[in-house]
Amino acid sequence: MGLLRPRSQPESPVPLSSLDFPTPGTRFEADVVTVSGWVVFEGATTSRVEVWLGERPLGRARLGLRREDVAALHQTADAAVSGFELRAGIDDYEREAELELRVVAMSTAGERRELGPVPVVLGGRPGPAPRSSKVARSSGEGRRLLAFTNVLTLGGASIYLVELLREAQRLGRVAPTVVTAIDGPLRGDLEALGIPVHLLGPLSLDNLDAYLDRTDELAAWAAKGSFELVLINTATALTLPGADVAKRLGVPAFWSIHESFHQALLWDGLGPGLREHAEAALSEAAAAVFEAEATRRLYEGSLGERSLTLPYGIDLTRIESVRHGFDRQLARRQAGIPEEADLAICVGTVEPRKAQVQLAQAFDLVAKRHPRAQLAFVGSGEDEGSAALAARISASPHHERMRVIPRTREVQTWIGMTDLLVCASDVESLPVSVLEAMAWETPVLATAIFGLPETIEHGVSGWLCEPGDVAALAAGLDSAFSADETTRQRIGTAAREIVLTRHEIGAYTKRVVELLDRL
Repeated sequence: MGLLRPRSQPESPVPLSSLDFPTPGTRFEADVVTVSGWVVFEGATTSRVEVWLGERPLGRARLGLRREDVAALHQTADAAVSGFELRAGIDDYEREAELELRVVAMSTAGERRELGPVPVVLGGRPGPAPRSSKVARSSGEGRRLLAFTNVLTLGGASIYLVELLREAQRLGRVAPTVVTAIDGPLRGDLEALGIPVHLLGPLSLDNLDAYLDRTDELAAWAAKGSFELVLINTATALTLPGADVAKRLGVPAFWSIHESFHQALLWDGLGPGLREHAEAALSEAAAAVFEAEATRRLYEGSLGERSLTLPYGIDLTRIESVRHGFDRQLARRQAGIPEEADLAICVGTVEPRKAQVQLAQAFDLVAKRHPRAQLAFVGSGEDEGSAALAARISASPHHERMRVIPRTREVQTWIGMTDLLVCASDVESLPVSVLEAMAWETPVLATAIFGLPETIEHGVSGWLCEPGDVAALAAGLDSAFSADETTRQRIGTAAREIVLTRHEIGAYTKRVVELLDRL
């Protein structure tokens, strides 16, 4: 009799998707829901991922997040960037409710896949916000402005602050001092203007008492400067001390808000009591200015008539100084860009919300139709997002036509040598790079979010496409690359006219100063 052989067990199929969070029974206590997971389609790219809570759509997830664990399972170009995530506010949902959460993923080939449903519980709301005592206003001569900002890196909000303060100082209306949480190269620009810059130093964001002790120290320091008002540039945890300092000094707090986020997401992650403290501080603002009406509406419930939309300005003189006599052929030779290339660029810090990975995926979908097309990403760094983008490009069959450029001050040179600027973000108020490209008469393809459709008319002064959808982005690229020279010139001329009439830094600054005068 022969030996009995054990019956072979069938191998478990390799999964193609996973809803990692929430898990069944997850209870959400705050006004924010977080959803994360990954999805891979065989022979196609993930186009969009939609999340539903109960019978209502919660929103589209952010795509292109790095997943090395999935890359170990699937040998495809998109496996390493197959992660998705959504953080969405739920303050308009009934609380103490049991609902089902499900995720629906769609591929560029039209395949549909559903993850879930997962039962979750929406818990109760947080309690009332704490209040702090008001400190008498300090005395002093002249209009002294104290500005709080989160960073001084080469980002849009930081550049906005520098240009605003430069122009306001030139008009002789304010004597500014800047406090920043994170240092950066723009500190040198401010100090060259004679504007003092102070580093915020350590800040506790997980303990309310420790945080208030620190703001008391800041207020005591600021009182020596006899400041008459406080400008808070960006609504983030790192600029929140500006509101507390203003309150303790008894001076107006003027917010310039660039974040097109649901308010519940602004302060998510702060320690007990701090989130409620932050919400109260924002609701007590003397005034707040926004660059997009769609963004202002997100905050209208907290600010009411104290909120104002002012499409911000850029320094056209600086752009014209580069544009005048610009040698496009020389710039392309120095950058290694062929003269005959149809060049598109994406400018900005590489991060998930700016959707650079999805842009690389969309480029792959149209590259064969446009053999002269090339794509450059300007703004990479030593971070996870940049590594994910580089990995996706290296896995592309068209990798030799895509390149990644480190963060640089030479953005104007890249805009001058390009044929198309692309903004693929899923959240963006109004990027400086878009306005700069329009000033150069360079056509723009942008997602239709917040201030972008308020600035660009599709087919007239640029092109718009749906956010969070790789197939829609690819269709937009196809349209832009297919446009003839006459169409591009017409669109570029219309775009420049918009910037000249609506977005000049001098006119913008005068309106801001008038508002400060009224405060």
